[in-house]
Amino acid sequence: MHKLLRTCVVISLVFFNAIVVRAGEIKGHVYDRATREQSVGAYVVIKSLNKVSITGLDGSYHINNLEAGKYKVTISYMGYLTIDTTVTIKDNSDVVKLDVYQQSSSKELKEVQVSAKAEGGSDAFANNKEKNADNVMNILSARAIQISPDITVSEVMQRVSGVSMETSNSGSQYAVIRGMDKKYNTTLVNGVKIPSPDDKERYVPLDMFPAELLERLEVIKSLTPSMEADATGGTMNLVMKNAPDKLLVEGNVAIGYSTAFQNQDFQKYSTADVNWKSPAELLGSNVYAPVSMFPSSNLVTSNVQMPLNTNASLSLGDRFFKDKLRCILSGSYQNTYNEYNSDLLIENNTVSAPSKDRYTNNLPAFSDIEHREYSTLSKRLGVISKIDYKINDRNSISLFGTHIQLNEYRVRSAIDSVPGGSTFNNTWTNIIGVKYKTETRTTLQDIDNITLQGKHQLSDNISADWSLVGSEAKRLLPNDAQFSYATKLDIVTDPVTNAQTYSLGKPYYPYVTGQTDEWQHNTDKDLAAYVNLHYKVGFIPFLNLIDVGGLYRQKHRDNYDNVYSLDQVIDSTGYQKYTTVPNAMLQFTRTSDALGNSAANAGIYTFDENLTAYYAQAHVDVGQLKMLGGVRIENTQQSYVSSLPVTQPGKTASYNYTDILPSIQGKYDLNSKAGIRFSYFKSLYRPAFADLIPFYTATSDEYAPRVGNPFLKHSVIHNADVRYELFPKGLDQLMIGGFYKYIIDPIEDGIVPQSKTDAVLEPGNFGNATNYGIEIVVRKFFGNFGIAGNYTYTHSDINSDKVIYHKTNGSATDSAYAHLSQHRPLQGQAANIGNISLLYKNSKNKFEAQLAFVYTGERINKVSYYKDLDVWEKPTLNLDFSAQKQFGKHFIVYMKLKNLLNTGYGLFIKQPNTAYDAPAKLPYQDSRNYYTIESDYHYSTILIGLRYKLD
Repeated sequence: MHKLLRTCVVISLVFFNAIVVRAGEIKGHVYDRATREQSVGAYVVIKSLNKVSITGLDGSYHINNLEAGKYKVTISYMGYLTIDTTVTIKDNSDVVKLDVYQQSSSKELKEVQVSAKAEGGSDAFANNKEKNADNVMNILSARAIQISPDITVSEVMQRVSGVSMETSNSGSQYAVIRGMDKKYNTTLVNGVKIPSPDDKERYVPLDMFPAELLERLEVIKSLTPSMEADATGGTMNLVMKNAPDKLLVEGNVAIGYSTAFQNQDFQKYSTADVNWKSPAELLGSNVYAPVSMFPSSNLVTSNVQMPLNTNASLSLGDRFFKDKLRCILSGSYQNTYNEYNSDLLIENNTVSAPSKDRYTNNLPAFSDIEHREYSTLSKRLGVISKIDYKINDRNSISLFGTHIQLNEYRVRSAIDSVPGGSTFNNTWTNIIGVKYKTETRTTLQDIDNITLQGKHQLSDNISADWSLVGSEAKRLLPNDAQFSYATKLDIVTDPVTNAQTYSLGKPYYPYVTGQTDEWQHNTDKDLAAYVNLHYKVGFIPFLNLIDVGGLYRQKHRDNYDNVYSLDQVIDSTGYQKYTTVPNAMLQFTRTSDALGNSAANAGIYTFDENLTAYYAQAHVDVGQLKMLGGVRIENTQQSYVSSLPVTQPGKTASYNYTDILPSIQGKYDLNSKAGIRFSYFKSLYRPAFADLIPFYTATSDEYAPRVGNPFLKHSVIHNADVRYELFPKGLDQLMIGGFYKYIIDPIEDGIVPQSKTDAVLEPGNFGNATNYGIEIVVRKFFGNFGIAGNYTYTHSDINSDKVIYHKTNGSATDSAYAHLSQHRPLQGQAANIGNISLLYKNSKNKFEAQLAFVYTGERINKVSYYKDLDVWEKPTLNLDFSAQKQFGKHFIVYMKLKNLLNTGYGLFIKQPNTAYDAPAKLPYQDSRNYYTIESDYHYSTILIGLRYKLD
């Protein structure tokens, strides 16, 4: 891959133009007269010499090697009047600077040009919207996304200032904004909140969305009263492609692969015989399921050599009926194969060996070694459509629909080794058993939304807009199956020396251990109505605009979960020899197991939430100071019913609370290019559905079973921002800002012991917390070159209750828990994150390239109940490269290279590693300074495509 990168760089350099001044020179910039934005790709021509210069990223041009004399210079750019001027070169060392300000070629073209400038897909629009926004935001345009190495919204998000991404088995998935965990952020599509397909949480997986559907990505970091208040870190507004002003035809096809498959094959399985509903749903909840309803064909895997990734998209749009009707239909499909390997130490939920005293930390304890290999096929589909109809000059209406779908088919093969010896003291001897596990998982997710909107000018001073929204998110896991078989060694103790050795135990062959099958599905339905009234004030000094409005949303969520566990049918030896998965004979050891666990599984529940909100805000301009202030009131009514027995606490509960949420946003213009922005707002966080409902889930992805907490309180957060902004010229910008957040009753996951040998992962309110930091954003262009970067430092502090399990009074047998407080960062918050992108654009050769770095510092992944045993995520540095070359007017060939450094994912515990050296060395360790408990190995991907656009 490194050789490939060097080759790409060499290819890129072929297109670079050396800038050498040999004689007289004409240079300068070309700008739009109305907007003062630079014109990228304008032609500056001396026809008599056949010399041409095309303006670069900063609008600059230069024509050199000119003899003394007069030259006629022509400046042309589509949609603008051609400018002819005469320049005199006095001598061979004379340099003439000529800046040109173009105007539209006609009234008609001027209207088209203004409309084009207002299109949200341009860099200029994004730059102007950031500059003129009422609140603090960062924007990435469709133009910037297209040239980037990214193909999903989750990948695009990592380029935004203050954002780091949380990864899953298939890659980056959730955004952590300004150190606030994914649960503190919200996702909108065209300004409307969408529900989540997740079975436990509110947040939306961003990897579901193809980046090609975006017109721009807005990350809003301070809230006005007109915005929903449950976005403490930020609001991610996915603005989809809009209906065009003229005929639009564009599309692309691409093919690629992952370098992981150069060394290993992709594993696949068949879903042909999978039951899409659980036996309890098909037969009835009180009917015993026969073993025949648990097929093994979906657990039989086969290999595929070098599978290829494919991408395709198509957008069609036009205007009709004298431009009153505009419409667009856009779709994107991505078929992606991913492979990665993982080495893990399975950490015990608690520590059994007490430390020598209450001042000495406990050592981490491990029970298993596990090696996992993941093969995931992701099929991503996105379809959007929009119809705008202009009824008359005062009224318009639009209908927007979207369908987003992500189907994943995953095989996980694992080798689970059980060590001998005392793991609590971190001595590691021989392996006394090995379990081989195969899991096949089908995950089907989709989000559907339809939004009807209207805009009306009721009078000269009063306007209104409204939205009616229906949304549904679904997730289906049909027959998540796991089969396992094992080998075993016997421990032989010498009766004289008491020394232990290991020999092949009974049975003398691999034996079947069992199979589990789980069915899970959920839906999240929203019906919402928004209304806003705007009044232009003409009789009160400084008061420009008053907005009032409201929102009502009705949410209904249902969740189903049922797990069946089957055991081996044993023979006379007490075991069943393993040959193949289809030949394995299984049974329900207890008759009741044939009912599954749905009878007392709180994972089967319904959840209703009604939200009513009102707001009022006013816009005030006093000289160079612009302010927006007001208040929002939100009332939340929640209730749930679970399938827990009536005798168990938490079977059902209801909640009702009202929050009064003030907000003030301000900007002081130092001059036409620079200003200082400031804000204060109050926000909230509502607990996730699974946070409240006490259902018990145990998955291999979490090192402790999880249970909800019906006594959680919602969080209230005070937020403050200040930012200096400079927009010197064109697309150049500099932003330096700071933020502060005070979080009352934050909700964090913590390990809660149930006994000396058992614990659960439970959400709780951990006192109060603070979170503050600085953000720096820089973008600068030099001719054909540019650099864009951002850096964020974040510091958070929360006071957690921790324990040390220790011996008492020097006793060898008596022990106790010492309780103490320990300060730590918020879960998911990295102190340091940064991006740097090196840009190149040669308008003459129609070539562009980008080299992008992303750094994410260490952060807490899981919170431990024990002092200094929190699990941290290792820092990462990612490198991506992209390039594109245009041929003719309509075709572009592009290339995207991801993860060129093969950056992986790792978890560790910040304690000196007492088991680093032989003979008691733990496996997978790479330092004496910490315990490595997980190492995931990811690989580079390559994508090459052809894009078409009819202008």
